[in-house]
Amino acid sequence: MKRKNVQALLVGMAVMMSVILPTSPILAAENTQTEKEQTVYVTADENGNSENVIVSNWLKNKGKEKTLKDKSSLTDIENVKGDETFKQNSDGTLTWNTDGGDIYYQGTTGKKLPVSVKLTYYLDGKEIQASDLAGKSGKVKIRIDYENTEKRTEEVNGKKEEIYTPFMMMTAMILPADTFTNVEITNGKVLSDGTNDIAVGYGFPGLSDSLKLSDMKELDDMEIPDYVELTADVKDFSLGMTATIAATGLLEDLNLGETANTDDLKKKLDTLTDSSTALVKGSKELQEGIAALDSSADTFVNGLNSADDGAGKLKNGIDTMNNSKGELLDGIAQLTAGMNSLEGGAGQLRDGISAYTDGTSKLGSGITQVADGAAALNSGMETLDEKKGTLLDGIGQLSAGGTQLAAGSESLKQGVQAYTAGTAQLDAGLGKLQSELGGSVGQASKLPEAIQSLTDGAGQLIQGAETLKEGMTQAEGAAGKLGASVTGLKTAAQTVGDLSGQAAGMIENFVNSQTTPSVDTNAVNEQASAQANEQQYNNVAAALDAAGVSEEEKQAVLANLGGIGVSVDVNVPVTYGDNSGAADTIQGLQQIQGAMTAVNGQIPEAEAVLSEAEAQLHTMKEGAASAAAGAETLQKGARSLKEAAGSMGNLTSLSEKLQKAVGELKKGSEALTAKNTELNAGAVSVASGASSLNAGLQQMSEGAGQLSGGIAQLTQGSSALQAGTQQLQTGVNALTAKNDSLNSGAAGLAQGSSELLKGGSALAAGGNVLSDGISQLADGAAALKDGTSQLAAGGKELKGGTAKLKDGSTQLRDGMEKFDKEGVQKLADMVNGDVKTVLDRLKAVENADKSYKAFDGQSENVDGKVKFVIETAGIEAE
Repeated sequence: MKRKNVQALLVGMAVMMSVILPTSPILAAENTQTEKEQTVYVTADENGNSENVIVSNWLKNKGKEKTLKDKSSLTDIENVKGDETFKQNSDGTLTWNTDGGDIYYQGTTGKKLPVSVKLTYYLDGKEIQASDLAGKSGKVKIRIDYENTEKRTEEVNGKKEEIYTPFMMMTAMILPADTFTNVEITNGKVLSDGTNDIAVGYGFPGLSDSLKLSDMKELDDMEIPDYVELTADVKDFSLGMTATIAATGLLEDLNLGETANTDDLKKKLDTLTDSSTALVKGSKELQEGIAALDSSADTFVNGLNSADDGAGKLKNGIDTMNNSKGELLDGIAQLTAGMNSLEGGAGQLRDGISAYTDGTSKLGSGITQVADGAAALNSGMETLDEKKGTLLDGIGQLSAGGTQLAAGSESLKQGVQAYTAGTAQLDAGLGKLQSELGGSVGQASKLPEAIQSLTDGAGQLIQGAETLKEGMTQAEGAAGKLGASVTGLKTAAQTVGDLSGQAAGMIENFVNSQTTPSVDTNAVNEQASAQANEQQYNNVAAALDAAGVSEEEKQAVLANLGGIGVSVDVNVPVTYGDNSGAADTIQGLQQIQGAMTAVNGQIPEAEAVLSEAEAQLHTMKEGAASAAAGAETLQKGARSLKEAAGSMGNLTSLSEKLQKAVGELKKGSEALTAKNTELNAGAVSVASGASSLNAGLQQMSEGAGQLSGGIAQLTQGSSALQAGTQQLQTGVNALTAKNDSLNSGAAGLAQGSSELLKGGSALAAGGNVLSDGISQLADGAAALKDGTSQLAAGGKELKGGTAKLKDGSTQLRDGMEKFDKEGVQKLADMVNGDVKTVLDRLKAVENADKSYKAFDGQSENVDGKVKFVIETAGIEAE
């Protein structure tokens, strides 16, 4: 059995002893400066047989003496609470060097004990050895017999008798509730804590023999117990150690030695009777109070249970709070970080609002400028709308001139082709004539006529060449005028495009999005009808006839003379707006700018075509001059031929002159045909360029109509733009009206966020303190829960104790009534009987009690008291 069980048993026995034994302290002798309190510890087997004895002494140095003297028969003495030394003499006296303090020492002894205990075990009515009882089940009885061997010789009624020193002995044992049930005890009490029963029994061995109450008729039925008997139903028997205490001092408060005679005894008995009556009354009141206490114990236990439940909930809540404090601290950290961000953002907001208000002020100024520009734009657009008729008239005239140029260039191409074909045929005829002249003497009669035809043809050829030169000069002049018109158109288109772009850029700052639909206008001029230059055709035909070309060859040459087709394909994208307000105005301006850009894009091509046409015309002009010169040379050769033929004296000289004249004609014909290729190529290029230019001018004419509609819409849009900018200016004025309040609010927000950040820092510091406090609170709550759990458990034990105490107080009340009635009252009745004998025996017992002060010995003038603690071994199954 563990030491804590021994302590529990001692506590239980102390409760019982406080009820049975007197409560007055032991008074030491007046001159006693030292008091000796002794405890004898005895270990015994299951049956109570002593095995080992250890004596522990406490010397109380009331006078603070430097040395203390004691007497002891102990061996193996040792100081257990200090390092004070002692000296032991042969007679057993001890001298301790105390330095004014108490002494605690212990030792061993083989001396026989004055008291002993014997345990006997029974199972189902039969005695059984303790070792055999372990693990058995059934009805168990344990009998405990107390024995007192300490006697002293005292005088009783003038005779010497042996009187037992009055020891009160008490035994306690712990009985587990799951092993022992239906526990009953004789001469004792059973206490319960809900888990275990504590059985406490008591006895006064030798006291009945010393008092010899059985010799007195009035007290012959009074029994003084000297044994304890316990019964229980047991399952799998096992028993821990048992503890027995034996102590003196039972009769100290009687002070019977002070009783000198019967009268004094009567007075003392009267006092005893009154005291007994008071005890009876007090025990009744005690029983009633304990009953009330037992009744209140339920409320108390319920309160403890509620407190324990509340402490558990409190602990759980605090644990939850403790476990969640990390999230709290994280949240505070995030809040502080957010406050930092808020402070920075508030500063940025303040700066941004300041910049915003500055910007709105500048925006107001800019809008004022835009409003002024819109007014100027509106005025310019009105002027443009007024002047658009002049632009359209010029474009119409330009288109008509282009048509005439295309027709003339086509005629020019055809004439050049016919002319070059004739010169080629003429050159071929002259070559043939020159080669056959030597063999054509027989044809001399026809020569004058042929020469005359040649002369006439040369004259007509000169006339055609002159006509060609004049046509080329006219074409060159028309091309120059057309180039000037194109240049003027380019300047006008550039001016309109720039103006439209500037207006669109100005308005576009206030428009978030716009769309620009476009329409392509395609126009194709029909090719001009072929025109034949009859004069040139006749001249060529006459020259061919004069050259003696056959009709078949002449028709083949004339059939090769075809028309020259000129085609110009110009695609001008024209954009226009169909919206209203500022967006429509921007769109219209952008469309006009796009159209002008497209026109300007086509103009360089037209300029290139005109430039190429002018170069070709110049080449053709030079070719025409060469042709005229060649025709004149041809005419001179023909005249020479005629003169030679008219004045020739004979055939030989005529033939020579004729051959010379034909040679001259051949040279003129070669000079005439030298530029035929360039003339034909130039005529084709001029005709093609004029046709393309005419097509572009026709498209430009159509676009000009659309441009006129766009300018009208643009004029309306510019008016709407002017009105819109005025409204925008009014809105900006309203927007900037609250700039001061906005700046003030932003500054206040920045300052407030700074103060909030300071509070957040303080909150973070407080959160750390709170976290530490929560940890401490959690520890305290855990300790509180443990304490309330112990209190609740103790409350249950208290309830069990109060119930037992109630039963005990009831028994005490009944016992006190019985003791008063059967004991004290009978004792009072005995005063008229053999009182002196009873008084002498009580005095003898009291003397024996006072004389026993120590087990191991004692010095004179040292008061003392002693108690024995006997620990009996437990019984456990192997």
